[in-house]
Amino acid sequence: MSNRSMKFLVFIQIILIFYLGYLIVKEKIENKPIKKEFEVYKNYINKLEKENKELKEKLEYLSDPENLKKELKEKFNLVEPGEKVIILPENF
Repeated sequence: MSNRSMKFLVFIQIILIFYLGYLIVKEKIENKPIKKEFEVYKNYINKLEKENKELKEKLEYLSDPENLKKELKEKFNLVEPGEKVIILPENF
């Protein structure tokens, strides 16, 4: 192989290395906003999963008739026949 063809091959290799470096940097720059958006959605999904778990626990709790009755009484001030309500003053 002649000296001239060796220089040409080295030149082509250098150009390819710079081009590959350019592509890598370009890819990283373009992916940065996508990674941030991914994190936002990931956090949102975690929040929804936590909320879903809490709602399932509440549903399981309220599936028991006694717990449902207790919650209804407290929330809507309901009384069963024969029960009496005692109202205490705030300063008691």
